[in-house]
Amino acid sequence: MVERYIKSNICPLPWTGLEVGVNGGAAPCCLYKGQVPNVKVYETDLKAIQQSQYMEDLRTQFRNGKKPAGCDRCWAEESAGKDSKRINTLYKMKNSLKNWTPNSEPELKFIDFKLGNVCNLKCRICGSWSSSKWAQEEMDYGENPVAKKNLKEGGWPKRQPQFFDDIKDCLKDAEYFEFTGGEPFMIKNHFKILMHCVEKGYAKNIDIHYNTNGTQLPPREIFDLWRYFKRVEIAFSIDDVGEQFEYQRHPAKWREVNHNLVEFKTYQTHNMEFQICTTINIFNCFSLAKIALWVAQYQPKFFYVNTCFDPDVFNIQTLPKQVKNIVNSRYNMLTDFQPTLRYMNSADRDSGEIRERRKARILQTDKYREENFGETFPLLNKVLQIYD
Repeated sequence: MVERYIKSNICPLPWTGLEVGVNGGAAPCCLYKGQVPNVKVYETDLKAIQQSQYMEDLRTQFRNGKKPAGCDRCWAEESAGKDSKRINTLYKMKNSLKNWTPNSEPELKFIDFKLGNVCNLKCRICGSWSSSKWAQEEMDYGENPVAKKNLKEGGWPKRQPQFFDDIKDCLKDAEYFEFTGGEPFMIKNHFKILMHCVEKGYAKNIDIHYNTNGTQLPPREIFDLWRYFKRVEIAFSIDDVGEQFEYQRHPAKWREVNHNLVEFKTYQTHNMEFQICTTINIFNCFSLAKIALWVAQYQPKFFYVNTCFDPDVFNIQTLPKQVKNIVNSRYNMLTDFQPTLRYMNSADRDSGEIRERRKARILQTDKYREENFGETFPLLNKVLQIYD
């Protein structure tokens, strides 16, 4: 069944899932380009959003064998031979999709909660849309209406606390929650969702997935709540090691994050599994062997490799040809990264305009943070020429 839908370009998420967006909007999934127009999740019931005309039109496109334009990130990865979110979702949800067809009625089973942009880090490949700290920095650069808007909209969970009560009626049939952000362990209101599911007996049927930056240890009582759920996946976002990790995930400290990983294992419950998530981008493209070695030492239950799509200047498809050649020759034996390298090689998006924007962004951030790309990445700097 899964293979049939993969070949026919069907994605189940417009029928079974919804993303609660960082800005309070809604979308079929986290990679979809765009949002359901004119709705906020704290004003409109999630099931009503899922059954809206916009979502029905999207489902119709899939039924008719079309590839919706908003899903082009998945299509790009698949055309390069890399498993996309669509394919991974089909495998992840294969048991709950046994009786599902594209003619089935929408049923909300998969909810991706991005409960605002509250975050304590300013990761290089992030921005004000997903980090309150980044928004504050961008406003420090000068007048920035976009950052100001993102900071305000990203704080919606504090201004709209009724959302956490109103959503309870949408949780009965849920099978999978994903909590990202921002930094999910800084957004305490999400505990209300978990407590409700435990009290109502829903928890035993629900898998939970967290993406965390590893700097935050949640309160001890949440480990007791997690015991009631079917499975709890804690995915640590680790994009590099040592000094280069700290440069990319400012102001995180490598030693502290490693300490927290050990602490999480100390409190591990029977249904909890630890994962490592690495997003490949221009900063870590020469660090793949170091990352692989560190991951092997830590031995997570699952290691998955993501692609940086935005900001576009940090997407590995924009690397100069000579840099791609170095990456290919160095890391062609590292199995975990081969799909991502195929994606890198599948398009040449290098241009003078991309190089100038990348250089300007790195230099501006370096100046503000008193950091230096050239000193932290000397070999990469030689080929990218950020510093002369």
